[in-house]
Amino acid sequence: MYWFISEFNIRACRLVKYYKTENAPEVTLIYGPRGVGKSALLHYLYEKFEPQKQGLITDALAFARQYAYSAQENNLHLFRKRYRSSRLLIIDDLHFLSGKAKTIEELHYTYEYIIESGGKMVISIEADTPALDFLGDRLASRFLSGVVIPIDRPSNDELERFLEDYIRENRLYMDQSILSLIAESTGNLTDAIRCIKKFIQFAELHDDELSILCFKNYWDNEENQKHKVVDPMNIISRVGQTMGISVEELQSTSRKPKVNEAREMAIYIVRSLCHSSYPEIARFFNRNHNTIMMSYKKMQKKLLNDLELHQKYEIIISNFKH
Repeated sequence: MYWFISEFNIRACRLVKYYKTENAPEVTLIYGPRGVGKSALLHYLYEKFEPQKQGLITDALAFARQYAYSAQENNLHLFRKRYRSSRLLIIDDLHFLSGKAKTIEELHYTYEYIIESGGKMVISIEADTPALDFLGDRLASRFLSGVVIPIDRPSNDELERFLEDYIRENRLYMDQSILSLIAESTGNLTDAIRCIKKFIQFAELHDDELSILCFKNYWDNEENQKHKVVDPMNIISRVGQTMGISVEELQSTSRKPKVNEAREMAIYIVRSLCHSSYPEIARFFNRNHNTIMMSYKKMQKKLLNDLELHQKYEIIISNFKH
């Protein structure tokens, strides 16, 4: 496993490196934003205990799916035996349990059983603060009663050092200015590694060296591709450009005929390409779902009878990946 120690994650790294169940707190909670290495640290911790068959690692979604399937198949006893017999239960991405009341209740009983049996738990959540309100007061208070350790966002300097270590480990060579650009443009370890891998693929595809010029071409290509992704804001922006209306006007309360028609077009295309619900679309335009539904139906009729408007529609949708 490749991981990187610096000021932003040093407390969590030390805890994992020297973790021993005999003197560890009942619960250890690690929290931080996306892509800073929480999952990698939990897997490193699991690998320490796996040879002794003391540990069990999962993520919140897997726990929820397995619980629901076991309940449906009437074999919850097997599910509970597996999880409750663990000496060290590690659960990643706890935030995905939000809204899953029955799974949270099952997790509460699992926690109680493991702790009463002398076991320990280590959990992680993707968040800037250790907010566990979605678990309910009882379970949240128990999880927060243990050791709570943050992992911060790495600075640009830390990201650059991380990338230097990464390319050295993988026997790559890149100009320092490329690493600086990647650090400035990403903001976390996961996205930085993904950026390097995609850059290498781009260079290989174009039979080019890993130069600063090649990276700029790669980055320009990435930015262009982002605008072609089927996304509500990309669609709204493209409709505005094609029909000569600003995004601000499209999302405003203006009822000018040209603005209304462009707004109807944007609503129609978002509904058609993104398959979003009317309430979801309504949030982009600060309107209620009935208004959005009426706008969609109006544009649907207009496109059947207005050739010029239909041509604009074709121009707009031709910009997006399907």
